[in-house]
Amino acid sequence: MESDKPDIKHALQAFHKITRFGEQVGQRYYLDGYFAWSDVDGYTLQIGDGRVNLWIYFHHKHRTDHPSRSDLDAFWSGLHRLAAREFL
Repeated sequence: MESDKPDIKHALQAFHKITRFGEQVGQRYYLDGYFAWSDVDGYTLQIGDGRVNLWIYFHHKHRTDHPSRSDLDAFWSGLHRLAAREFL
């Protein structure tokens, strides 16, 4: 997956799965190495894995904070797998 053009649709699907099936830890939800949380107004969603943080804003605008390109690539690959994963 090219990290220059992230698939926000898959990130939103992953966010939904983390918050629905993950374990709540304080104000965050945790699932498969990812934390997900949102601002009080719900307009900003955040997903992180301890190395990379993704902020998704209104109208699918986004930004990431990451130490290296390989960390970012691994983050997007993991989110893509999580979005595709089936939960019962």
